[in-house]
Amino acid sequence: MVVLGIAVMLADTVASWRKAHQTLLDAGFQAVCVFFIAEYLTRLGASVAAPGAHRGRWRARLAWVTSPSGVFDLLGAMPGILDIAFSPAYASLYGFVWAFKPARYSSGLAGLRRVVSRARDALLSVLLAFGIVLLAAASLAYLLERNAQPQLFGSIPQALWWAIVTLTTTGYGDVVPMTTAGKILGGVVMAAGILVFALAAGILATGYAEELRRREFLRTWDLVAKVPFFKNVGASAIADVARLLRARDYPSRAVIVRRGENGDCMYFIAEGEVEVRLRPGTVRLGPGDFFGEMALLTGGPRTATIVAAQPCTLLSLDIVDFRQLLGRQAELARVVHEEAERRRVVNEEAERSRATRGARRAGSPSRREPNLPADQAAPPSPGPANGS
Repeated sequence: MVVLGIAVMLADTVASWRKAHQTLLDAGFQAVCVFFIAEYLTRLGASVAAPGAHRGRWRARLAWVTSPSGVFDLLGAMPGILDIAFSPAYASLYGFVWAFKPARYSSGLAGLRRVVSRARDALLSVLLAFGIVLLAAASLAYLLERNAQPQLFGSIPQALWWAIVTLTTTGYGDVVPMTTAGKILGGVVMAAGILVFALAAGILATGYAEELRRREFLRTWDLVAKVPFFKNVGASAIADVARLLRARDYPSRAVIVRRGENGDCMYFIAEGEVEVRLRPGTVRLGPGDFFGEMALLTGGPRTATIVAAQPCTLLSLDIVDFRQLLGRQAELARVVHEEAERRRVVNEEAERSRATRGARRAGSPSRREPNLPADQAAPPSPGPANGS
């Protein structure tokens, strides 16, 4: 509906389209308006059942109406109200507010809001520096260019336009300094503009990186807490583990590790199942199990190929972090070593069993006698005496 409403609003501003399709455009606009008015009324009615709404029906509705969400929905319904009060010609121009409707569902914009909120002090400092440079540039341009170009630099407010265009490195070219000192000032202001925006970009980039790390940490924390292997571990230990683990998603039938490869990490299964393809057969591992630790402990190659039996989420632990974690978590180190030893014994027994079966097959005589010539045929075995 948002896309349809904006499309109708844009088409309504084209005179030839409106003249040819006025009835269709008005009907489409009114349909969108009815939808958003109905949405507003539905949310207003449902606000009574909202979590924490224990203050009576009308007080709960009033609280929702005055909340940011209620005000935002009211703005979305406003084109419909204007359509009823006036005409679609006036209301359609207000339809641009519908472009902000998807903002509440955007996790990226929510992340941007958190980044700006955390970095507001640094951003305000950059904004203050921008204002100081802007005012200084306009004042100096007025002093240097007012005699050469009084119609363009006759006052500081007039020079502010040149300062803004130059400081943002836009450079429209409609106002340029003519004196040598003014041109030098223009170069300095452009360089200062690049520096100011680089500072702002660096602050936002650092904030985004911290936000992504925080989000990844929370996701890993939730996954670690779900793994039965870590159920009995304390919160501090889970936080220690969550900082080292990296969540990885694998589709069904994806090869996770191959037999013979060098091992550089181990895996904990958070969701889904994997299939361990050993020489004698296959084994399935599910949530709470782990694999890949033997190559890290022994330094040898992978002893099996492991494939995702279904879409799964794994927590990988790098070899360096693996050794650090085992050094800090004694209980975890004990469990990993015990499981690795058990799997080593099972693998050795399976290899011995396979070698024994192969030796038996190689050393057993053939059940079928070879075809011999007639003169070398074996004599028949003696049977019982006749005449009994």
